[in-house]
Amino acid sequence: MSEISLKYWGGRGLMEIPRMCLAIGGKFPGDYEDGRFSEPPAGLEANLGRMPVCSTPVGSIGQSTAINFYVASENGLMGSSVLEAAQILAVTEHVKELMAAWRSLVPYGTEPSAEKLETWFKTGAEDSTGPADGANRSSRYLKWFCGRIEVSLGEKFAVGCKLSLADVTLYNTFAEVLKKEEQPADFAQWKAEPFGSLAFTQELLASYPKISASISAVAANPGVQRWLSTRGVQYF
Repeated sequence: MSEISLKYWGGRGLMEIPRMCLAIGGKFPGDYEDGRFSEPPAGLEANLGRMPVCSTPVGSIGQSTAINFYVASENGLMGSSVLEAAQILAVTEHVKELMAAWRSLVPYGTEPSAEKLETWFKTGAEDSTGPADGANRSSRYLKWFCGRIEVSLGEKFAVGCKLSLADVTLYNTFAEVLKKEEQPADFAQWKAEPFGSLAFTQELLASYPKISASISAVAANPGVQRWLSTRGVQYF
């Protein structure tokens, strides 16, 4: 793959999926430029003057969906056919909807209360097969999304017979945890865990073996393990 440069703030956020895709492809900082900035740098036109941006020798890419697609494609993580690529993108869109529902309940940067955690993890619509019940649209919380996503996945990998962007996206959503040594001083623990509670997330995932298998496949990848052991302090 051509040398690339990632431009983002000093944390995980919208650039962590591309970094993990690069790691699966055997590429780490030094093989590419992992730019971390406290102020917006020059060269952000591809994303309307904002980050994230992925720059290559032949052009730049803005918007996280496009960056994820490009980096995943360049590292063999977009399936084995056009159909599989479309199915992979569908999983990422399902997760985007899931995260929109979460942020509607708990806005970004806000610590989830015990009541909000109870709502997100324990309540809401549970129809997981057949046409979705529109009457329960306003209460589609985590169990509804997990149930629907679960029935759409393969047995070992989210799509097809190898790791893909879909698996990395599921890992990033449900299993991404910032270890103590990766946290800056006075970092709130709820910010380090998926949906503010690793314990609640793991308890729920026990009921969804396909999602769990996808996450485990990412966690077992040697490139991912190397990346997670060396990425250092992350500010969010």
